Amino acid sequence: MKKVFYIFLLIAFAGSLQLTKAQHKIAIQFFVQATNVGAASIYADTINEGQVYSIKSATLPSSYSKAQNLYDALAGSEFYFQSGSLNQDISIIFDITGIDLSSGQYSLGSNNAPFFFNVNFAVYDWSGNLLPEPFDLNTGTYAVIKINKSTAFTNFLTASGINLATALTFAYEVSTGFDPTGITTYDSTNSVTALISHFSHVVGSKTSSLTAVKEQHNNIPRQFALKQNYPNPFNPTTNIEFDLPQRAYVRLDVYNLLGEKVSTLVNSNMNAGTHSVTFNPGNLSSGLYIYQLKAGDVTMSRKMLFMK
Repeated sequence: MKKVFYIFLLIAFAGSLQLTKAQHKIAIQFFVQATNVGAASIYADTINEGQVYSIKSATLPSSYSKAQNLYDALAGSEFYFQSGSLNQDISIIFDITGIDLSSGQYSLGSNNAPFFFNVNFAVYDWSGNLLPEPFDLNTGTYAVIKINKSTAFTNFLTASGINLATALTFAYEVSTGFDPTGITTYDSTNSVTALISHFSHVVGSKTSSLTAVKEQHNNIPRQFALKQNYPNPFNPTTNIEFDLPQRAYVRLDVYNLLGEKVSTLVNSNMNAGTHSVTFNPGNLSSGLYIYQLKAGDVTMSRKMLFMK
């Protein structure tokens, strides 16, 4: 009888080792990115799938000092991948984006809704290759973001014009507006939590704001913006969209990862409005490229992946 018991324990122990071994690694890099200042790295860390991670407090670079309250509202929040959600080790960019440094608030172009969360996620494999967007987690599993309603968070809500009694929710930003499909929100007294089934561009605001479609682009944008190319990854062509709040001299260039310019898509004066340009890489090799917009005093860049 003892022998059977020990065999059972051995099998259970072996099973637990196998389960532990299956947990994948996630490297996280936190960035802040304003509309008129280059992205700034805050810090990086590595966690395991299933590990609850607390976003660290940090002092932002001096160029981002006006956004310190915005970051403090997120610090201390929990972020994790449920066990079994991944099939590989990944690296994820947690890009806190769309920051208006004149106000210290979030801004999404022509949309006037107040936001408490605006993060663009990019996911790479462990070798540094950008994975297709959206990056889907395994069916029935989620990545979780739990923002504690700390004093810093509630102060930021008030400064953003969000009443503390207002219902909050998360959604994906898409070309036609906001889509809550694939995100489950739990808004309680002490926290607001998002269960995310895939990664792309995630926003958080009043529920009433995210159920409304964004303004159409026939209005003049309020600020310069460079959008993520679509489709991405792409083959054979992709579209790059950007916003100009005023007439400006515009350069839109494409670079390889060595910093070599491989194409100039725009090099002229352009009127205010939303513009779209098609990029055809022609005989370029597959891989990651950077497209850079220079308009007036503003410089912005994003990454795109060409796959033959």
